[in-house]
Amino acid sequence: MLSIFRTNKKQKTARENMPQDRIAKTIVAWCLRWQQRWASFMQQQTERLSGNGKLVMLVLFCLFTGSLSIYLCASNLIGKPSAAIPLTPIKTSLSQGKSGDENTKSSVSITRHEYLRIKRFRDYMDSLARSPSGKLVYQDIIAHRPGLMDSVALVEKIYLSQSKK
Repeated sequence: MLSIFRTNKKQKTARENMPQDRIAKTIVAWCLRWQQRWASFMQQQTERLSGNGKLVMLVLFCLFTGSLSIYLCASNLIGKPSAAIPLTPIKTSLSQGKSGDENTKSSVSITRHEYLRIKRFRDYMDSLARSPSGKLVYQDIIAHRPGLMDSVALVEKIYLSQSKK
């Protein structure tokens, strides 16, 4: 039971050797180093101040940041709205929000006369494919019109589905 929670050492070393991981670790180490330097610098600066000096610095910091926040809020509420970023409407396609079933339903109606012509053509192509002398003609037609028989089957399927309704 506990074996499912164990990590594989081979997988762990493989992840550590990836170039992206090495770059990320380098960046994190650099940021931590600068944070340490900044913290030690600030520590040295505040150690020189007395208790009252630290209190004055805290009050000045709070006044500065508070007044800056109030200024930014007030300038956004009172000031004129700037048109730095123009607003343009997004153009969407007509099919957005549709499921796609609309495209599969055929809006074409096939008459019985057209269906009989397609059926005769299919019978003719089948007879060409079966006869030894017509096989070359059949292969030549299929080579020049590769999707012809698929289209014939699709038209027959549409007619049959339309006649069921």
